[in-house]
Amino acid sequence: MSISKEHLIEERSKLQGEFDTVRKEMSQLEHQLGQMRSNLNALNGAIQQTNKLLGMFEEKKEDEKV
Repeated sequence: MSISKEHLIEERSKLQGEFDTVRKEMSQLEHQLGQMRSNLNALNGAIQQTNKLLGMFEEKKEDEKV
């Protein structure tokens, strides 16, 4: 079996297509990861705020006992 220039060009074209597809998928995943990090930060902020409010509630409850 001999390898022709056309065969090599065709193979390179297929490989380039796969490369471009994987690069595009990676870019999409990086974007999704960024969104997930933002969501995680927002959730953490909500947890902190809720903890603060619970602390204020407990302080008020203690003050009412006195």
